[in-house]
Amino acid sequence: MNKLCCIVLLSLVAIGVSAGEKEAKIKTLMEAQGLLEMFDSQLEMGKIQGEKMGQEMMSQMLSQINPNEEFQSRFQNAFNSFMGKMQAPWGAEEIVKVWGLYYGKNFSDHELDQLIEFYTSPIGKKEVAASKSALPEFSMHFQKLSEPIFQKATQEYITELKIVAKECNCQK
Repeated sequence: MNKLCCIVLLSLVAIGVSAGEKEAKIKTLMEAQGLLEMFDSQLEMGKIQGEKMGQEMMSQMLSQINPNEEFQSRFQNAFNSFMGKMQAPWGAEEIVKVWGLYYGKNFSDHELDQLIEFYTSPIGKKEVAASKSALPEFSMHFQKLSEPIFQKATQEYITELKIVAKECNCQK
């Protein structure tokens, strides 16, 4: 019985190590393909777009009122809160895991080693663009995750702005 428990435990540890090694290989491959940098860039672009949109909403609201310093500060606090709620709750680690789900599941460890070897070679570096074939499904995954976050944050922001504007009583 003890031998059986040891075998089961060792098997589980081996599976965990293997999964970690595969994830590390996928991350290495993503780096060789330039995907980590591209995904980080997309996250940053989303942040910039959200900030721009929020700033436009606040400018539109402020153009209709003339708040004093206290209420200008409250509007700014509402904007900062909105921007905090707009931030994607995932980063590079989550991206690697999801990429592994959609892309890495199609390759064995040995095949991943071969891909890494290829993508780090001169010809592989030239072929990086072809690896983006999985990108539409991957991008859709995070777009779907972002939608409810964006909608909720926007609704809360608009509600907060309306409350502050009503309390301000500073309509032009």
